[in-house]
This record gives sequence, structure tokens and C-alpha cells, in this order.
Amino acid sequence: MKSIILSNFHPILVGKLFEQEKLNQYTKFLYYHFQNIQKLESVGSSDKIEDELVGFEFISDQVDKYAVSSESINKRQIIVFEGVKDFIENIMKVTSPLDYHFPDGFEVKEGKSFGPKIEVRMEWFKTKMGYVFDQFYSKTETKPENLIHVTCSGYSSPSVAQEAVIERNWNTVQVTHSYHMGCYGAFPAIRTASSLISASLNNGRADVVHTELLSAHLNLTEFSPANTMICSLFADGFIGYSLYEEKSFMSDDSIKEKKGLRILASHEVIIPDSLEDMSWDLGEYNFLMTLSKRVPVFIRKNIKSFLTTLCEKSGVNLEEQKSKMYFAIHPGGPKIIDYVVSEIGISNDQARWSYEVLRQHGNMSSATIPYILGEIIDDSTIKSGTKVVAMAFGPGLTATALLLEKI
Repeated sequence: MKSIILSNFHPILVGKLFEQEKLNQYTKFLYYHFQNIQKLESVGSSDKIEDELVGFEFISDQVDKYAVSSESINKRQIIVFEGVKDFIENIMKVTSPLDYHFPDGFEVKEGKSFGPKIEVRMEWFKTKMGYVFDQFYSKTETKPENLIHVTCSGYSSPSVAQEAVIERNWNTVQVTHSYHMGCYGAFPAIRTASSLISASLNNGRADVVHTELLSAHLNLTEFSPANTMICSLFADGFIGYSLYEEKSFMSDDSIKEKKGLRILASHEVIIPDSLEDMSWDLGEYNFLMTLSKRVPVFIRKNIKSFLTTLCEKSGVNLEEQKSKMYFAIHPGGPKIIDYVVSEIGISNDQARWSYEVLRQHGNMSSATIPYILGEIIDDSTIKSGTKVVAMAFGPGLTATALLLEKI
């Protein structure tokens, strides 16, 4: 069986990283508008308006209570807000909640308080995401044998991945679409890429590109604790990376730094009786997420035996070796990392890049784990030979993981 290396990680910034405090404040402005839009349209007297509106102070208190704070997330990339960047950065702090500014193209028209329908959002996704491939292939100039496109936030046919290949006249590059799996999407894509390399007569490189434009689906009309948490947790995320057959990787003179992660084992299960606890469905206006309070319970209950089985596939005893390992834990939220760290019995430092990527970028769905793996590869304090466990959770409830070794 061929040995496969993960390398060439390139995070891509498409827009501005907004400070979390300002994003949460802007959420208050939009909540205030959506809770009062019908009253604002129908009431003529300003005195009556003040009497009948849902108060901004009440909305502010609720957002402060349920939103992810700037202590856990410092900044997030929210492309949909690029059109109101000046308002968020400069105007909002000196204006009334009645004087909101909508993102360009997402204005709410009279009598229609949900914004543009799904086909408009998908077209917006398509026009924005070609840039991600342009940026990745400005750093990775040679063509791959296979290209896998990962997303749970936007679809078209032909896809943006196919367009990227066509634009470069790469007529023999095989494009595979790995879609709609949410936060664990990197793992099936990596398994697929590994299988394609294993089947390749030429040991050709496989590239994986993630385009998670989650801000296209922000639902700021639903004023609820769960939706407030979702709107303050998720962020846009874009990254590309490559998989290689190890001997080809080591002998390729164009790869100057021979650093990466060797894949040792993979494991995935669907946790019983959890089908309804996490979902990501298509709606009329946007994709709709549900996330129950039972998810952390399922994770805590199953995670240790799940990772023990993963490690056993490569002859590694988790309990004996965990103190020397590092962990890439998908940050479904700050508490998810805490729960996994506690349940496995490791230090926070062993999962430090999970905390740090969440703090610097938010939850970028499938792009998050690749961000964390890239940081682990570049971290000189994590030495060659160190075992790394990467894990994520998604609809199903699906638990999936990789056992890796730093080279």
C-alpha cells in the first residue's frame, strides 16, 4: 500500500477579517431591524414607533448572553459584510440602530424580510469563488492529476473547480466534487484523494481546495439563542493543499521543504440515535442549520473509544502515547475542544492550534481542520515523528478522524 503525504497548505484570505466585537454589534443592528421591520413599515408616528418596537437594549442583552465572545473568537472573515465594511468599522459606533446599512446585494425589500432567495446566493458564491483557485494556483503552478473541490456552502454545474481547470487548459485533470458534509468534509476528501493516488499509475498529485462561503447563509431574521450562537461562531474559510505518494514527494526537486504529515490510519462512524441532532438543509432563502444540545454529550460519551480504535489500526496505544501526541480538534465551539481535551486526558497545549485557529478565524466548517494541520506542520516545536490525531464531527452524527505522523 502506498504511503501518502499531506503538504503544501495555503490558507487564502478573500476578504477582511472583522473583529468579533464589531460583528456581534452589527448582529444587534440587523436583529433590531428584522424584529421591527413590519412595525417600521406600518407605523407613521415616531412616538408610536418607540412604544411598539422590540427594544435595542433587550436585543443587545440577548446577543451578549448567547453569542460567542471575543475571548474565544477574536476575528472572522465574513465576505457578505464587505459591502458594509465602512459602516461596521467607522459609522456603526456613532449611529442609531434605526440607521442600519445592508450588505450589497442582500438588501431586504418592502414586504420581503428574508433577503435574496437561494439561487441569488448561489450565483454570488459562483462569482466570488474563482479567486480562491486563482490564489492557490499562483502558489502551486504545476497541474495535479486530480482536483477535489470541498464545500457545503455553494454549488453550480459546471462547478467553480471545473471552471478553474478549463481556464488553465488542464483538460486531463480529473475533478471530483466532495460536497455538503459540513464540518467533517476534509476527511472524506482526504480519503478520496488518497485512494486516487493509490490507484494512479503515475503517483500523480491530488489537490484539495475548500471554498466555505458560509456568510451567504447567515440567518439574521431568527432572533433566538441557538441562531445567535451560530451567527457568531461560523466564518468564511478558504484553503488549498496537496496529497502526494511519499517517494514521489521526496524525489520531487520542485518541493523545496520536505515537510508534511504522513497518513497512518483513518476511522469514521455514525453515532447511533443521533440522526436528528445536527443538520444542514437547503431552504428557500438559505441553507438551514440545526444543532441540538445533545451533541457535546454524544461527543464526550464516544470520543475516547473512537480514538482508541483509530490508533489501534496503526498499532498505536492511545493511552500510553497520548502525552506525546498533538491533537487537531475541529472547534465546533470553544466548549467542544474543552470536552475532548478533558475526556481524552490531555493538556490544552496539545490542542493549542485548535484553540488558536478558532480564535483567529472562527469555525470555517470543512476548511478549519486543514487550517489547523497547516499550523502544526509549520510549528517548529512539534518535531518530526510526532503523532497527530485530527478529528471532526458533522451531520449524521458523524465522527471521523485521521492518525498522522509529522515528517
